[in-house]
Amino acid sequence: MPNYEPAKITERALDSEGLAILIRATIDRGHSISFDAPGGSMRPFIHSGDKIFISRIEEKSIRSGDVLAFVHPHDGRVIAHRVVKIENGRFLCKGDNVATQNDGWIGFEDVLGQVEKVERKGEPIRLGVVMGKRMVAWLSSRNWLVPMISALRKIKWGFLRLFSPKSKIQS
Repeated sequence: MPNYEPAKITERALDSEGLAILIRATIDRGHSISFDAPGGSMRPFIHSGDKIFISRIEEKSIRSGDVLAFVHPHDGRVIAHRVVKIENGRFLCKGDNVATQNDGWIGFEDVLGQVEKVERKGEPIRLGVVMGKRMVAWLSSRNWLVPMISALRKIKWGFLRLFSPKSKIQS
C-alpha cells in the first residue's frame, strides 16, 4: 500500500488584506501562525526571510519593547514592529532599523498579535529579555538605536580587519 503525504505548499503570496484575515482567523481559533518576514526594517533582530511566529496578545499585557504584528491604519499593510511608547491605550511602533520615522499611533483594534518567536535557518533567535527589549525600545524611541548599531558594526569590522591575517604586513 503506497504511503500518501499531503502536498506541501512551499510558497504562497497573499496581499496585506488577505494576510491580515488569515492571521486574525488563525489567532481567533487559539493557534499561532508563522510566515517569513519580508524586508529589513527590524534588523538586526529580525532579518528578511526569518520565520516569525505570531500569537494572541491581550491589550493589557502589551509592554514597551514587545514586537507586534498589526495592520497599519493609513495604508493597510501588515507590519511587525517594536512598541516604543504606550499612551492612552495606543501604541507607538517603530522598526529597529528605521532611523527616525515611526509608524504613528496604533490602536488595539489594528493589532493582529505579538511576535512570540523568531527562527533563522531553522534555529531560534532570542528577541531579548524584558529589560533588553525595553532598552531597545527606549533607544529606538530616541532615534539612537540605528546610529549605535552602525557604530558597533564599524568597530567590529575595524577589529576584524586589524586582526585578520591578510592585514598583517609581510616581512
